[in-house]
Parts: sequence; structure tokens; C-alpha cells
Amino acid sequence: MSHLPTIITDLSMILLVAGITTILFKKINQPLVLGYIVAGFITGPNFNFFPTIADSTNINAWSEIGVIFLLFALGLEFSFYKLKSVGGTAGIATAVEIGGMLLVGYAAGSLLGWNHMDSLFLGGMLAMSSTTIIIKAFDDLKMRAQRFTEVVFGILIVEDIAGIIMMVLLATLAVATTNVSSLELLLSIGRLVFFLVLWFVLGMYLVPSFFKWAQRLMNDETLVIVAIGLCLGMVVLATHLGFSSALGAFIMGSLIAEAPNAEKIEHLIAPIKDLFGAVFFVSVGMLVNPALLLEQALPIFVLVVATIIGKLIFSTLGVLASGKSLSTSIHCGFSLAQIGEFSFIIASLGMSLGVISSFLYPIIVAVSVITTFTTPFCITAAEPAYNKLVSILPKRIVSWLNRYTDNDVSTGKDKDWKNLLYIYVIRMMIFSTLLLAVAIGSSMYLQPYLAGTLKLPYANIITAALTLIIMAPILRAVLINRAGNADLFSKLWFKKRANHLPLLILLFGKMLIASAAIYFIFNTILGLHGLLACLGVLIVGYVISTSDWLMSEYLRIESRFLVNLNEKHMRKHREAAGNSDSQWFDEDLQLAYYMVEENSPVAGKSLKTLDFRQNYGCNVLQLSNPHRTVDMPGAEQIVTSNDTLLVIGTAAQLQIFDGAVKQRKLGVQQLQPPQSLRQFMLASHMQKPEQQFLSLAITIDKHSPLLGTSMKDAQLRNKWSCLVIGLERGAFTITNPHVSLTFEENDLLWILGKQKMMNTLIREEIL
Repeated sequence: MSHLPTIITDLSMILLVAGITTILFKKINQPLVLGYIVAGFITGPNFNFFPTIADSTNINAWSEIGVIFLLFALGLEFSFYKLKSVGGTAGIATAVEIGGMLLVGYAAGSLLGWNHMDSLFLGGMLAMSSTTIIIKAFDDLKMRAQRFTEVVFGILIVEDIAGIIMMVLLATLAVATTNVSSLELLLSIGRLVFFLVLWFVLGMYLVPSFFKWAQRLMNDETLVIVAIGLCLGMVVLATHLGFSSALGAFIMGSLIAEAPNAEKIEHLIAPIKDLFGAVFFVSVGMLVNPALLLEQALPIFVLVVATIIGKLIFSTLGVLASGKSLSTSIHCGFSLAQIGEFSFIIASLGMSLGVISSFLYPIIVAVSVITTFTTPFCITAAEPAYNKLVSILPKRIVSWLNRYTDNDVSTGKDKDWKNLLYIYVIRMMIFSTLLLAVAIGSSMYLQPYLAGTLKLPYANIITAALTLIIMAPILRAVLINRAGNADLFSKLWFKKRANHLPLLILLFGKMLIASAAIYFIFNTILGLHGLLACLGVLIVGYVISTSDWLMSEYLRIESRFLVNLNEKHMRKHREAAGNSDSQWFDEDLQLAYYMVEENSPVAGKSLKTLDFRQNYGCNVLQLSNPHRTVDMPGAEQIVTSNDTLLVIGTAAQLQIFDGAVKQRKLGVQQLQPPQSLRQFMLASHMQKPEQQFLSLAITIDKHSPLLGTSMKDAQLRNKWSCLVIGLERGAFTITNPHVSLTFEENDLLWILGKQKMMNTLIREEIL
């Protein structure tokens, strides 16, 4: 209690001065961050005309909490959906900008005679632009609506991620020995990637689901307590694992950002973030020493010039390299020419670790303040600079640069390969991380615990069984045919024979990952070796790869994950478009008629043998000839010569089927170009009522007989004479869902059929 009056006195002084200075800065239309820094200078030890705070230790502790809440709030504003939408443009531009500025910062520090660690941290500080300052400048200049600003905001989103990762790597280098090896650095990066992927996958599955479940049980007070508790819990976990508290706060914020009530949480957290954030920026201002700034005037001038010119060059080159026009690139480069709040956080990290010199912090503050004032001038100078550059450059170069835009980025014949490899690498990285996490958990925690409780053979057997049960759905996902993307795999397979070998190599890689995980169970946990372990791998691998139940369990997990990841943003998009009740699949699905030719290898075979759904992803909606018409034909239906097949699928699936027809010489001819489901339904309504196709939506409630069953087990084609064409889970949509997908409560099932389907549904009181 003896320290309570001092804490209250110091805090009241800081908040009072900060409040007055921010009001004044608001009056002169300047960023509030500068007001907080000035307040810190006034209340700090370097300004003697005002009472100085008594205990800076308490303020430093509060400022560390401020960093946590700033990064937590940054995570709440972050969106994985936005990160995906900004695409490669922001990624390439950010990589070039940060890489270039790291070199500029390190070179500038070395030229100024600073040590290795000061120069390294300086590069990190100069690499980060200020979101707050840029938004303020765009608003003041009324430029938010211009197209190049979207690219700038995309770069800032990726910069946030890069900044978090850079803090972890800088901290790793700081605490390592002076002779840190490349192997140690690579291991640190691998460890970081492992935990980021693990936290992302598990967190995205658990955190939004928890907030959905508890949404009705939490008022505003409980919501704030739970959100802050989760944030601080992740901070403790990240710190315990050797990462920074900022990383933990940002990760939890980004996970909660996908919860249905994320906007409400962000609103409730804002005052707390503003309070502690203000204390952090005030603590930054307390380190400003005018005498030191005068002494370091030359380094400050050098770093201001290096920041502005370096960011102008590297940001412009980065955006240009990503495929944007010269005009857009220059406008983006001139907008990013400053440093801000993230640079202070990196400097605070270096100070807390004791690896950077004390003079560096106030220098960075001075550089930030100066570049804050120069930012509006840089933004307005972008257009004249572009015009001047165009007049100087040879016309041939200008013409080439203007052609090098998004519209001219080649779609290329290898785009399918690029997409497949991207999906393959991402999925294998996620699955490998999950399998490795289960293996580490079972060998380091579960097995030792059971060994101390049970006798050895039983302990090992139970550990192996539990490990296999947890791994099984993941292994089933790894062993899915066609490298994790059936459409792309099949399209490339049927495109040309030269693709077969590399595709088989991808399949071998998947099998190798699954085999290694199963072998770990038999070899490491059960202690089996050689032939016995290999035989166990083959048997277990075969059982898992053919299990429909495991497939349905995996699809249930994956669909929940995808719902959590996309639902909020898809709902916003659909509501903004004013079509939240529209039939979203009308344009996604297409239909085409095919004629089975004489002597076709397809003729005489059943649909079960041909397996259109498994091989090409599409379904046969109708089979007809002059003598018969079969709607929703069953698996035993025989295809004969001169039959007309009405095939339904996505555009990609129909392309796969067309490719297979050509390569395998199936003797099937397309009668007319594919048409969308909307066009098909409109044409169908012109026919007699009994010949019209109808689409219906059925909600799976808690009393539905479909609840908990898979599409394959439900046998809807036979029972209801219909075809399942889509499913809505929350606001997340699944077109042409997999037959092993299990129905959940509140799913909206879209089906297609004729009057017979309607009669059946009415008779069974489904409608």
C-alpha cells in the first residue's frame, strides 16, 4: 500500500498532461501519437519546468501492458480474409520494401559507427511504416477513395505480420551468442513457423467456436473479461515458449477477430487499449533528451533522409515488381515514406532485452516525428514526381512499364500448376505440423505420464492407441486422392501425359508423410522394428485411407474451420450486395449435354463403374434417349449408345470432364456449350410442369432424420429422387459437397429435382 499514492500521483499527472496535449494537437489537426510523446517529454526527467514522475519503473511496467493491448487491438483489426484478398501484390511489395530497408538501416548504422546489434535493430525500425499516420494523411488530403490506397492498406496489413515475425527473429538474435550459426537461426525460424501454424489452426477452430457457443451467456462485462483473459493467457504461453508477449497478444487478437461478436469486443476493448497505449507513447516521450538530440543531429538527419529516400525507392520498386503500374507504384512508395508506432515497439523490445544503446530510442522518436510531418508533402509530391519521371525516362521503357500491370500479368499455361502446388504446400505444412504436434505431445507428455501410472506394456499400448485415434482424421486428410485438390489434380492429369510423373511424385510425398507418422507410432511408442513396423504401417494406412467414417469426421472438422475463417466476411459481403437470401450457386454450377457415340467405351457400363463424381467431380442429372428419360439416375443405371447425358458440376469440373473425354477418347460429344444453373432453370420453367426442374432449400434442424448422417448414408438420390447441389453452413457455402460430408444442425441443404421429389418431401412431411 505504501506505493499506491506514488502510482496514483504519477498516473494522474501523465493522464492529465496527455489529455491536455492531445486536445491541443487535435486542435491543430496533428496525430494524437505526437501529443502523447510531447506529454511524455513534459513529465519526463529531461524537462525541469514541470513536476517529474517519481517512479519510472511503474510507468515502464504499464507501458509494457500498453504494448500488449496495442498488439491485441491490432490483431482484432486484422483479418485472415483480408490477408488472403490482398494477394501477392502486398506480399511482394512488402518483401522488397522490408528487405531493402533492413539493408539501408544496417548500412546507415554501420556508417555512423554503431555496433552490430544497434544497426540490426535500426534496420527493423526503419522498415515499418505507420498505419496511423498514413490514414490520417489520406483523410486530411481526401484521398481514401483513390485506387492506389487499397494497395497501400494491403501492404500495411502484410507489414504488421512481417513486423511481428521480425520482432521474434530480432529477439532470437539478441539473446543468442555473438557467433549465432545459420543452423540456429533456421531452427528458430522453423520453431516459429511450427507454433504459428499450430496456433492458427487450433485457435481458428476453437476460439470463434467458443464465442459462438457462449454468445448468449456473456454480457459486455463478461465479454471483456474473457477476451482479456484469453489475450493474457496467450501472452503467458508465448513468453513461456520463448517468444515475445507482443506475438501472443497479436495472435489471440487475430483469432478473436473471426468470432461473430468480434466488432463488439473491439469496441469494448478500445478504451482499455487507448489508456494503456497512451501510457506506452508517453513512456516513449519520457526518453526524449533535447541535449542528446542536439548531440545526435547528424545521425537524425542521415536517418530521416535514409528513411524517406529508401522507402520511396524500395516501396516503389516492390509495388512495381508485383505488377502494378508505374503511377500506382510511385503513389504507394511516396505514401509509405515514414516510420511510426511499430518502430517504437521494436525499439522497446531492444531496450528491454538490453541489446541496443540508450541513445537509439530518442533518435528513432525524432525520426518518426519528422517523417510524420513530411508524410503529407510526400503524398502530394507523388503525382509531380511521376510526371517528371515519365518525361525523363525513354518512351520505350515507360511504355513497357505501363504494360506491366495486373491486367497484363500472364495467366499462363502453368497457372494450374501454381495453384495446385500452393494448395499442396499449404495443406501439407498444416497436416505435418498437426501430426508433429501430436507426436511430440504423446512422446514427451502422454507416454511418460502413463508409464508412471501403468505397467510398461499397457502404457505403451494405450499411448499408441490414443495417438493413432487423434492422428487418424488428419492422416485420412493426408491420404485423400489427388494431392488435396481433386479438380486441379484431374485437370492437370488429363491435360497431358507429361504431368503424370510430377503428380505421382506429389502423391508419393503425401504417402511419405502419412507413413512417417504411422511408423512413429509403431517404432517409437510400441518399440517395433523392421518388417513388423512396416507391415503395421501398410495395414493401418490402408484402413485409414478407405474409411468413410474418418472422411466424414475430417470433413466435419474442416468445414467448421472454414466456417470460422470465412463466415463473418462472407455474410458481410452478401448483406452488402443485398442478396443474403439469394441462391448463391446459380452461377457457380453449370450444366452441359453430352451424346454417347456409337462404339463408345462408355456404352454398356453402369454409372457406378464410370464414377463421374469420383473421377471428375461432376454428377449425371439426367440420362435420356428417344425411348426413355431417367432423372437422377442411380449407380446401377447402364449407359447405352446414343444416350444423352445431362452433366452438372462447376466450370472447373466440366473442364476436367472435357479433358478426360479427349485424352481417354471416351466417345462422348458435347452437344452445346455449358449453361449456368440459373439459365437452365429459366429454360426448364418453359416446359410442362412434370418436366420442370425445381430447386429447394431444406433446413437440418434437431428433429431432422438427416442430422448426423453423411450424404452417402442418407441416400437422398434414391429416397427423395433429388440431387444435392449445395450446402450452407452459417454463411459459408459448399458447392457440390463431398459424399462423406456429415449434416449438422442448422445446415441449409439445397437440392435439385422434379415434381416427384416435391411429392416425396410433402408425403414425408419434410416440407
